[in-house]
Amino acid sequence: MLGKVKSLRELFEIELRYAYDCERKLVEKGLPTMIENSHSTELRNALTHHLEETRTHVTRLERIFGALGVDPDTKGNDVFDKMSSAVKDSISNIEDSPLRDAALIVNGNLVEHYEIATYGSLLDFARSLGLNNAVPLLQETLEEEKKADAKLTQIAEMLMNPKAARQTAGAIT
Repeated sequence: MLGKVKSLRELFEIELRYAYDCERKLVEKGLPTMIENSHSTELRNALTHHLEETRTHVTRLERIFGALGVDPDTKGNDVFDKMSSAVKDSISNIEDSPLRDAALIVNGNLVEHYEIATYGSLLDFARSLGLNNAVPLLQETLEEEKKADAKLTQIAEMLMNPKAARQTAGAIT
């Protein structure tokens, strides 16, 4: 629970810590778990590519913390933790198949949308606060998150959802 937040700078630092928590958890466990449990090569490749980008996101956030003169730190992120729990549920409740990949893509899109919202706000906060060193770093990360979301959507629409529909067509009564 947040205490009283008294400035945009303080809010910026709190949200920066939430983003840092999210990115570190994605690198340490989230994306590797999704890669390991995905069925299709296309999805594994997209997730592997985004894992490399996410490692860079962590580094960028650490650079921003350094420019602010504060230690890189995480702030427990319940929103992200709930999304991680949904990934675990998808893996444990759906057999390895295009249907599981479709579920993993939904889970991934949820994380990307959260990150897009977070980085969009952080970018605007940085601009408003005159944190000119942070702006290009946040902008670059925001664009990468948007591309990752679009790639997941493309894989879902072109490959996984049609395959999952064919796989489960006989199961629908």
